[in-house]
Amino acid sequence: MESIHSNWWVPDDFLARLRKRVSPEKLAQYGMNDIRQAYYGPYLGLRLDDGSRAPQFLPYKAGFANHILFLGRSGYGKTSIMRALAEGLYDYFYLNGRKALIIVIEAKYDKPKVQKLKEFRNYIVDHFGYDYLQENYPWLESYLQDYYRKRPLLGKIGDFAFGWPNVEGMMTKVDANHNQFQRHRLKPAIYPSTRIVFRPTRDLSLIARDNGMNVQVVEGKLSYDRLEVKDLIKFMYVNTQTNYMRLLDIYWGQKRIRDPDRFLKEVIRNEYPPRPGETVEDVLKNSRDRTIANLRTLMTKLKSDRLFTSDPKEEFVRKLTPDRINVIDFSANSHLSEEEEAVIFHNLVSYVTDEFLLKWDIPVVIIADEIQNLARHALGLAAINKIYREGRSLEISLISGTQYLSGLSKDLVRGATHIGIVGRLASEKDAELLEEILDERFDNGRKPRSLEELFRIRKARRGKGKFSIDCEYTFSIEYRVPKTL
Repeated sequence: MESIHSNWWVPDDFLARLRKRVSPEKLAQYGMNDIRQAYYGPYLGLRLDDGSRAPQFLPYKAGFANHILFLGRSGYGKTSIMRALAEGLYDYFYLNGRKALIIVIEAKYDKPKVQKLKEFRNYIVDHFGYDYLQENYPWLESYLQDYYRKRPLLGKIGDFAFGWPNVEGMMTKVDANHNQFQRHRLKPAIYPSTRIVFRPTRDLSLIARDNGMNVQVVEGKLSYDRLEVKDLIKFMYVNTQTNYMRLLDIYWGQKRIRDPDRFLKEVIRNEYPPRPGETVEDVLKNSRDRTIANLRTLMTKLKSDRLFTSDPKEEFVRKLTPDRINVIDFSANSHLSEEEEAVIFHNLVSYVTDEFLLKWDIPVVIIADEIQNLARHALGLAAINKIYREGRSLEISLISGTQYLSGLSKDLVRGATHIGIVGRLASEKDAELLEEILDERFDNGRKPRSLEELFRIRKARRGKGKFSIDCEYTFSIEYRVPKTL
């Protein structure tokens, strides 16, 4: 046991208490801070403000909301710390013998990750030989061989690729004797994940191959029954100043006739009753009425769009599971507009609050990268506010990240329990807003005077910043390294 004066001290009963929750074999799979976060809460990183480099843990509050907003310019590590927190929360609940529904909203994939895998492969061969690579990293050589054969179909690894260990962290030296994992006392790992893709732009097997091991890729659909009239307007670009909009309101909205064929028949039967000897099908087929034609076209589009289904068992929310990290793939793997993403996000939040938590008494964590893509749209912002408003009573937490607040609702900041700054803030206006909320001065430093100075500053600030717990206690931090790529 380490000295009580050590920065790495743990209580005398620490391991004994942990062994009651998990076996010693499971403990051996984790790094020091992975184990400690079962006791203190998810590991955030190393404190910098007091010079101690002591580990800082997020005080997770069971039964409460733990909303976190990360701010900072592109390239400084926002997505990395959000991925690391998804891992930390998964470990935290698992080591404490609890389940949680963890959902990640992924905005894009990251082609340079293939280069990182190639660099690691060459590093292993150069230092240890090809036989060592084949013996210890067969998954790496197998993927790269597939990549060379099938590119450009392969090589689009997601920002949240929980199926690849973080090979970059193993290669990145922080000093002469330590890499990133050694500095943070963690170990690289992979996590079981389910990736949900909408209107997939490539074969699901290719998406699965790109995202590593122990990953399931499924196609996500929306049930007709879950589509409100306002959703149809977004997906089908309905003109709201028309007679057929009135009929949509009555039959799809108020009467909830959510099957396209039955909807058309009910409209004809009640609004355009067939003449003697004429059937409903005859009216649908032969009528030249513009309203009927528009409704027929709308329902045909709805039936032909693979995003929608009449079978509730096929809808994307039924694919969610607390046994895996769930990735909602809004990258270019899915063919969606921003408005459609906002509708899906709104449906997700409504399902979690109105259905899932009625059956499961477990925490829910939604991690949304590039939150501005959702917050720019009314339905997306409504879903965010719903989480902020009901999160405490339902134990739903939203962890989100964005580069800037310009043009976005200030509720994004005011609703957050904790705020993290990664690297540099994007604007002085963001700094002024945070200074008002946190009562803390934020200095972006002077602007670089050359490209060399820019790269030097970016390297020095990457993965570092400030974190404010409860928006009251703010400190400098070097954020933890994620265990996955």
